[in-house]
Amino acid sequence: MPDEKLQSYLAAHYLSGPKADAILARSAEGKPKRKKKRADASSSSASSGLVFKDDNDSWKAGVAEDDEEGPVTQDVHDASAPGRAFRKVGSSSKRTVEEATTASVPEPTEFKAGLRSKEEMKAARLAREARRREAPPTTTVDLATPPGPEEEEQQTVYRDSSGRVIDIAAHEAQLKQLEREAQRKTSERATWSQGLVQKQQRQSDAAALASVSSQTVARRATDDEFDRHFKDQLREDDPALAFLTKKRAQGPTKPKYKGGWPPNRFGIAPGYRWDGVDRGTGFEKAFFERKNALARREQEARAWGREDM
Repeated sequence: MPDEKLQSYLAAHYLSGPKADAILARSAEGKPKRKKKRADASSSSASSGLVFKDDNDSWKAGVAEDDEEGPVTQDVHDASAPGRAFRKVGSSSKRTVEEATTASVPEPTEFKAGLRSKEEMKAARLAREARRREAPPTTTVDLATPPGPEEEEQQTVYRDSSGRVIDIAAHEAQLKQLEREAQRKTSERATWSQGLVQKQQRQSDAAALASVSSQTVARRATDDEFDRHFKDQLREDDPALAFLTKKRAQGPTKPKYKGGWPPNRFGIAPGYRWDGVDRGTGFEKAFFERKNALARREQEARAWGREDM
């Protein structure tokens, strides 16, 4: 025989209709479902502030209402204040006034670890945005202060294939250091093909440019430095070059080779101890011979081209 308690439980929670009502009626613990009563029209009119009263319903009033000595009841319905009402006259109960409760300010949602629902995440985000709008603007950032839980939550954590956390700031600093090191090596490699003369020439040009940058554009005849620059120059067609003596440089000077030497591509003079013997492979001599031959051929071609004109 089936259990009556089980049948009544199933009928109360999972069944509906006349069969469920019959099971609940037979059960000692079960009770038939109560039907909801419809709201009276008077209650709806009271909530709206209007009272509809029919003269034909006066016979329904009790005898106590005709008694003048009984307590008098006055109902006041105000649409603007639905919560205000008066109690019976002479009763010990006091008048109650329901005030509208002000909306409570939402408390700041604290950071919660673990799984969170959609509503909790939305509430936390709204509270965080509200606090950010209400907070005064700050122009300075204190790097020594550790970030709070909200800042840590907003920061993105990067990991490599093994799962280790990657520090983006340290990684960017390392990349910048490698870039500076590569630029330094590139600049050094560019100077490897230059000799000592080129380096000295570049240094002298930089010094001259630095001295000229502080001078004006206008040059006059009374400029001593400008006049000294042209006096120090020696020209081959100068008739006084035969009896003029060169000005010796002040201070100690390095000895130089006195005499002629075979030309080279860089114009570097031999040392002052050179014995005059060319111990090269002959490349410099062949280079200048080929260069002079090409220049002579081009000159002859131009001369033959202008002969017919």
